[in-house]
This record gives sequence, C-alpha cells and structure tokens, in this order.
Amino acid sequence: MEDTRDASLDLLIDLARPTSHDTVLDYASGAGIAGFAVAPEVRSVEAAELGLVNVAFTLVDLYALPFDDQAYSLVVCRNAFHLLPEPAAALVELLRVTSSGGRIVVVDPVVDDVTDKSFNDIARLREPAHRRHYRPEQIEEFARQAGLQVRQRSQSRRTIDLDYWLQAAAVPAAKAALIRNRFRGLPVDVQAHMDIAFADRLVSFSCDIVGLRLERA
Repeated sequence: MEDTRDASLDLLIDLARPTSHDTVLDYASGAGIAGFAVAPEVRSVEAAELGLVNVAFTLVDLYALPFDDQAYSLVVCRNAFHLLPEPAAALVELLRVTSSGGRIVVVDPVVDDVTDKSFNDIARLREPAHRRHYRPEQIEEFARQAGLQVRQRSQSRRTIDLDYWLQAAAVPAAKAALIRNRFRGLPVDVQAHMDIAFADRLVSFSCDIVGLRLERA
C-alpha cells in the first residue's frame, strides 16, 4: 500500500493542510512518502532520505525522539500506526515535539467488528512487524490518553490488488500462496465487508482508512 497517490496520502494532505511556514516531522516514515508529499509546500521535513534539499533522515528511538520540545508545527504518521508496540506512548512523545498550536495527523487502515480478527491475522502473516489495525474509536482513545483531542476526522476506502500488497512487503512466494488461500477461505461476511473479488489468479480487497487531525487538548 505504498504507491504515492493512494487514499491515505490524499487524506493526510487534506487534514494537514501544509503551509510554507511549517516544519514537519514524518514519524515512522519508512520510505518517506508522506514527507515527500508535503515537502514542496513546507519549510523543512525530518523524514526518510529522499534526495530533497529540505528533507533530512534521522534514525531514532520512536519513544525518545532526539528533538527539542515543540520543534515541529506539523507531525504526520502515515501507514505506520499499526506497527507501533505502544501507540499511546508514541502519541505522548509526538505531542512533546509539536509546537503550541501545531497539529498531528495520523492516517492508517482500520477495521470493524467483522474484519478485525481476519484482517489482522493476515496482516501479521504478511508482515511480522505488524501489531494490529485498530478500530477508529480505539485510535481516538489513544489520542485522548496522550492529552490530544480530535479536531477533524476523515475516512476513505481503498481497493488493493493482493499481488501488489504482497510484493510491497517482499513476501516470499510460499507465504504469498498461503495468504492467497487465506483470503479464499475467509468467512462470507468478512469477504463481503472487505469487498474481496477473485478473477482467475487475481485477488483484490478493500479496507477502510481513517485520518485524524489531532491537537493539544
């Protein structure tokens, strides 16, 4: 799910509304796609190395960032929240480095009562570092615990090609075949909620993506 113009990126830009005055932290940036997206609009970005003159890469402890208090006016976390072992603690640290009047934007796939277990089980099989996809209300509760309030919430839905999703995580062929079979064996209600479609060998599915604009409570 790492192409440069997917629904999660559009949600992030809409919620962040970056300006030329912003100093930005792309938290748990991975390939730095979120930082890449906002870089043309802002003063500077601390993110993955992208070859941009106003972007810097730093390897950090995500729970003890080597940045000053209130160092950033905009913090973005895209498609990484589900990898965090301690999401509430991460948000506390993000609040520390966010300036007064600044904002934190979190965008991540989410689940509901029907898809929770099935999608998380498959996601862990695909990517061992996966912790869990949360329900939107759970992410909002983490924010509340961290001293943040939701100023804006948006939601979208994305259809994903299974082969692309597996290739993006460099899943070996044997495990990819296992995951493909898992999709075929999902209960009917889960398949319906995930819009799973089969066409010969091709498989596609959909998931909901939530975006939250958070500010100091």
